[in-house]
Amino acid sequence: MMVRFFRILAAVLSGIALAFSFVPFDEAWMVWGWMWLLLPLLWTVKGKSRSLRGFGLAWLAGMGFWVINLKWLGTVTWPGALALSAYLSAYFGLFGAFASGPANPCRVEYERAKTIRDRARQSLRSLGYATLLGGFWCGLEWVRGWLMTGFGWNGLGVTFAKNLILAQNAEYVGVIGLSFLPVFFSAVTVQTVRRFYQQFRANELRILHWDFATALLVIMLAFTWGTIRLSSVTNEPKIEGRVLMVQQDIPQFADKILWEPSKISGGFEELTAEGMEEVFREATKAARGTESDEEIVGIRMPDLVIWPEACLPAFLHGEENGSIVGGPKVESVFEYIHSLGDFTFVLGMNEVRGQTVVDPEADVFNSLIIDDGKGGRQSYQKNHLVILGEFIPDLPFLHDLYFRTTGVEFGKGLSRGSVFEPLEAKIGGQPIGVIPSVCFEDTVPRLTRKFVRNGPQLLVNVTNDGWFQESEGSVQHFRNALFRSIELRRPTVRCANRGVTGVVTLAGSLVDPYSKKTRHLVNENGSYFHRGYLLATVYIPSEGEITLYAAFGDWFALSGLIGGFLWIFLIFLSKRTKRRED
Repeated sequence: MMVRFFRILAAVLSGIALAFSFVPFDEAWMVWGWMWLLLPLLWTVKGKSRSLRGFGLAWLAGMGFWVINLKWLGTVTWPGALALSAYLSAYFGLFGAFASGPANPCRVEYERAKTIRDRARQSLRSLGYATLLGGFWCGLEWVRGWLMTGFGWNGLGVTFAKNLILAQNAEYVGVIGLSFLPVFFSAVTVQTVRRFYQQFRANELRILHWDFATALLVIMLAFTWGTIRLSSVTNEPKIEGRVLMVQQDIPQFADKILWEPSKISGGFEELTAEGMEEVFREATKAARGTESDEEIVGIRMPDLVIWPEACLPAFLHGEENGSIVGGPKVESVFEYIHSLGDFTFVLGMNEVRGQTVVDPEADVFNSLIIDDGKGGRQSYQKNHLVILGEFIPDLPFLHDLYFRTTGVEFGKGLSRGSVFEPLEAKIGGQPIGVIPSVCFEDTVPRLTRKFVRNGPQLLVNVTNDGWFQESEGSVQHFRNALFRSIELRRPTVRCANRGVTGVVTLAGSLVDPYSKKTRHLVNENGSYFHRGYLLATVYIPSEGEITLYAAFGDWFALSGLIGGFLWIFLIFLSKRTKRRED
């Protein structure tokens, strides 16, 4: 009984160790070692039901991870946070069932290595199991990203957000594919330690063999290639643009915004005007080299002025002729903003296709709008909706659950957009393709890659993390999102209402490669939760080539999943053949 208790405790502790790899703890190095505790538990499960027991142990590890990792969701609903944690832990459980059953190297009895060939066989077996486990883990992360609308948040690869050298490999395998490295390395390490122990018991010569050296070589190659790519991608021909992003830090609870509409629109207008005043001040300093107010020469206006998701508590209406118009108050906001200068205005707003918002037949979209100030207005309608946030399946108990956990009635759900054509804007006087995303969509790589085309492109995200309150959820959101720039080799400009507002290079960094300034909106205490604006420069590759990930998506993760199922099938055939022979 005591042994079982300690096994359960160790499983939970392994998940807790993984949670420390992510924000707010940010001990990313722990991603390399948390499985050193879990894998021995899974590989030493005994009995015919070992896969089921392995599922249970790994599920407990998942709960240890997700309950801590998603505690920010408790700002909206603790029951929902626990339910989501239990569901996501099932993917850990499936990995545990695979690791304790078909992909369990301890199923094969240890044999003494008497020759070099024996040692090579041991090493190849070790590398084979580690490859199966790493690939299967990636495959499960891929399934988690789309099944039941998907929640691909915080895979193991996301811990490399601050290790930009390793992160560069996402260009080929995606951020999901990066998860292979810590699982592969952990599986080889644990097998090496086991072999050392067995060699000690058998009084054999204790040597590392070649599997551990190979695992280190794989990581070194990933580091080397990442270093090469990190330096090369920043030296490509580029188009230089300027952006002005406005953040009000508007508080909200669930879908209830806590400010009056006039305060919201007035605040955005005021901050935009302040940002434009800074543009003129910079031009004055550049012309005179002093603080003088003499004539301003060579003003470089922003190419884009960006407001965050659903920033105005009003609607735009899509007309049958394709035009997108608002009421008098909305149009007066657009007119005022364009009176401040010659730039393209980008913002998030709700868009109605139908007679009125209350019309049951009307479609209401969470949209990103681009307005050039010359009569051209484009719209992208959000495709990936947040369940229990932007829509609820038509089940009465879910509406009931939403009300009980938030105290707010769920209103009319949003409709899903279906167009994946990039929008257009002029930056530096040149036409640029805009890859649009709204809120959570910047964490969905399979969606953003659909917009990739040859030529210069920029990812633009408008988001609102206000319902996370001042939790780590906003930074976790951003850490997941920055990998889109690496995967697609397109820079990102990201404007949040509350959260991380900043400019990400195509190498995944917030740091301007020339001025060395960090391009994010923080206050004097380093907090993202404040009111202000960010005036920054963005560098867009003029060639805009298609990366391997943009072309083929999560091919690596899918290959790992297929490889795992093929191995399960082969094990099944082997057992069936053996039973027939017996």
